[in-house]
Amino acid sequence: MTVLLYVLNVLFSAGSSTVTKQFARKDGDSVIFNINKSAVGAILFLIVGLIGGFTVHLPTVLFGAGYGLFLCCSMYTGFKALATGPMALTSMIASFSLIIPFFFGVCFWNEEISVFKIVGIALLLLSVGLINAKREEGFSLRWLGLALLTLLFNGVYSVLQKLHQIHFPTLYRTEFMFWAFALIFAILTVTKFSSKKQREISFRFSLLGMTAGILDGLTNYIVLYLSATENASVVFPVVSVAKIMAVWIIGVTVFKERLRPLQVAGLLLGVASIVFLMQ
Repeated sequence: MTVLLYVLNVLFSAGSSTVTKQFARKDGDSVIFNINKSAVGAILFLIVGLIGGFTVHLPTVLFGAGYGLFLCCSMYTGFKALATGPMALTSMIASFSLIIPFFFGVCFWNEEISVFKIVGIALLLLSVGLINAKREEGFSLRWLGLALLTLLFNGVYSVLQKLHQIHFPTLYRTEFMFWAFALIFAILTVTKFSSKKQREISFRFSLLGMTAGILDGLTNYIVLYLSATENASVVFPVVSVAKIMAVWIIGVTVFKERLRPLQVAGLLLGVASIVFLMQ
């Protein structure tokens, strides 16, 4: 069952990155896309909650809102990064957010540190250096900054996921995800209608945005589910290494992205680093 959840997480996550990249390539408006995405996510978890039982639990509301805030920031920077840079490298850098929950797991949640994990961190840092050793057209400082911000936001909301399940193991997961997506929808809706520039862009339904909302919702729910029983220093590396490989394959085969030898070496070292972190 656990293995199946990991596989589904990777499939849903890679699928979300793919539809986001497709929308971004059309120069679509990120606010429109993410309003569709968050609305469908909130509706999905509200329906599931109403069917299975929905509890208004104040700590979960606060955890979910905090998670939603950082997920909202990640959605924005991730969309912009995918629009201005390659899918494979953007997704890989964002996946390195595993360092943040890994650090919390070892330093604050009494998870075991080993020589393998130390080697993994060293390889990961070297990997980032190789990926960005030589920039070329399409590899701008703006793209790199957006990708690194996505890494930071992903790391913070991953910590909130784990913290919630430390305090309330196996409980209020549907409610957590509903409050997160509901807050994102509220933020984006206010953003759109309070900005004259955004109001000039007419709202429209986006099938790609809705699809991303379903895939993202399922991806994040699975991680929340696994966080109740698995160590943070295991869950996030396993999820990341599988996603990196899936997105790499999609980037090369679907979007015809080509990587320089140093970047390929960086990707391989990144995968190796996460394998070490899993030990």
